[in-house]
Amino acid sequence: MISRNALYIADRMLRELKRDVRTMFLFIVSPAFVMVLTKGILYDHPETFDRVGLITMGLFPTAPAFLFVAFAVQRERYRGTLEYLMTAPVRRLDVYVGYVIAFTLPAFVQIAGMLAVTYGFLDLNIAGAWWQVALFALLSCVLGVGLGLFSANLAHNELQLTKVLAAMAAPHLMLSGIFQPFDDMDGWMKVLASVAPWRYAVGAVSGLHENASMTAGMWGDLGATLLIVALLSAVSVITIFRRRTA
Repeated sequence: MISRNALYIADRMLRELKRDVRTMFLFIVSPAFVMVLTKGILYDHPETFDRVGLITMGLFPTAPAFLFVAFAVQRERYRGTLEYLMTAPVRRLDVYVGYVIAFTLPAFVQIAGMLAVTYGFLDLNIAGAWWQVALFALLSCVLGVGLGLFSANLAHNELQLTKVLAAMAAPHLMLSGIFQPFDDMDGWMKVLASVAPWRYAVGAVSGLHENASMTAGMWGDLGATLLIVALLSAVSVITIFRRRTA
C-alpha cells in the first residue's frame, strides 16, 4: 500500500513540475514529435515505419523520464531537499515511490497524446492492440524513472550527470535491437545486449508487430524487463541518499 509520505512527496514533485512549464511541455510532447519525425523519414517505407514506429512508441517514453528524473534528483540535492527529507520520518522507499508516481501520472497524458497522433494521423498498422502498446509505453516510463534515479547516484553534479547519461544512453540504444535484431548480433554483442534493459523492452513490444496476443518470447522479455525495473528500484532505494549536496 502506498504510504501518505510517498503521496506527499509525489504531490510536492508534481507541483514543482507544474511550475516548470517548459519541462512538462517537452516531457509530454516529445514522444509524439519523435513519431512525426519517424513517419517523415520513413514515409516511403510504410512497412519499415510499422516496425520502427512500434518500437519507438513502446520504448521512447523511457528517454524523457530517464533524463528529467535524473536532473530532478540533482536539483533536489542542490536545493538540499533530499537532506531535509532525511531528517523527517520518511523511508527511502517513500521517496522512490513518490518519484515514480510524480513522473508516471504525466506519462498518461504523454502516452495518450502519442497514441492519438500515431493512430489518428500517421497510419500505423500492427497486429497488437493500442492498449497493449500503451501498457508497454507506461512500463518503459517506469523503467526510465528507475534508470534516472540509478544514474543520479553516479554523479556529484549536473556536469557529471550529463557525462553519465551520455555514457549510459548511447550503448543501450545500440544494443537495444532497434538497429539490428538481437538474433542477428555477433556473439560478443549478444553478451552485452543480454544485460541491457532496453533490449528486453524492445523484444517485448516488437512482438506486437505480428502478434495480436502475447507469445512465450514476449512474456519472457516482459518478465526480464520487470525484473530489471525491480532491481533498479532496489538499488535506487538503497543508494538514493548515499551522496550529499556538493
